Amino acid sequence: MRILLVTGSFPPMMCGVGDYTACLAEELGRLDDTSVAVLTSHEGETDNTPRRNYEVFPIIRKWRFWSFLQIAQVVRRWRPDIVHMQFPTQGYCGGRLSLLLPSLAFLLNIKVVQTWHEYYTKENTNIGLLPNMIIPGGLIAVRPDYKAHMPPFYRWFVRHKHFRFIRNASALPRLLLTSRERLAAHEQFAPVDKSLLVYFGFIYSHKGVDVLFEIANPEKHHIVLIGYFNEADPYHKAIMERIRQGPWAGKITVTGFLPSYEAARILAAADAVVLPFRDGGGMWNTSLHGAAIQGTFILTTSGERHGYDVRENIYYARPNDIEDMREALQLFAGKKNTDENISRFATWDSIADEHIRLYKILLGQGTKSHE
Repeated sequence: MRILLVTGSFPPMMCGVGDYTACLAEELGRLDDTSVAVLTSHEGETDNTPRRNYEVFPIIRKWRFWSFLQIAQVVRRWRPDIVHMQFPTQGYCGGRLSLLLPSLAFLLNIKVVQTWHEYYTKENTNIGLLPNMIIPGGLIAVRPDYKAHMPPFYRWFVRHKHFRFIRNASALPRLLLTSRERLAAHEQFAPVDKSLLVYFGFIYSHKGVDVLFEIANPEKHHIVLIGYFNEADPYHKAIMERIRQGPWAGKITVTGFLPSYEAARILAAADAVVLPFRDGGGMWNTSLHGAAIQGTFILTTSGERHGYDVRENIYYARPNDIEDMREALQLFAGKKNTDENISRFATWDSIADEHIRLYKILLGQGTKSHE
């Protein structure tokens, strides 16, 4: 089976979907009788990253119609059985070609699969284009109850697709730090008498990064922000101004974008990972997964769940409820999850197996199962 994954972003580009695709490609490539390649933007060149199990074609400079000839050349030369596209990604940059590629692959008589990483919304133009809904093939969602979040009109259009909900997993490695290693990582940022709080991910307003300053106490906590900052961005500039002056001055560390091992090390050493999303989050979030497999306590928000889940070691607060989050941080910061509970989270080998089962159905090699 020859599988061509298509994504606008791919490491070292900064994008959770790009990291997801890299993990999926690596695991699919480990399986017997599979050949895997990734077609992506030219910034996704990974020659410095050891690879054993898949090829990379970093050929697209702009996802515009004229780039279709480049893609067609790769398809003719590589001859995939499956073209599997990821939506949305940072790297597509709104290019119209990305929205039409599933339809174009179908016209080339290749089986098509799409993974939608975000719920469908009118504003989310990288998914839900009508031609891509109509064409046959597979549709994978990484968020639960996906169809329930779609307008009835669009649910009707995807009714004939082979739909699957396949959970996400961590793109970061799990690190088992010794007590000495954990202490050294802690002291790198803060004295031992202060709790170490970490935010990990993109710095957007809807992620609620500024809410951290209201939840935490500068006399008791030191905050580490792992994420890319650009002070030309008004939101980023406002965050940096709060960091440099007032009660939080000298009590927040901004690391910028970090390699996966270093990010995992800090998450594993933290007393709490705080993800105060304004609209709520869930287990589809890659930052949450990266923290959860380290066993670190996570404080996040949800519109559907509330309270502490002992198996996940996650407290789900009500979105924008500062008091709720403050109390949870006071009660649960420092708690570590057990190996038994951590093993319940999805793994990339199980995710790859579920993908292969869907691919086989599309290729007439498997038996259709219930959604």
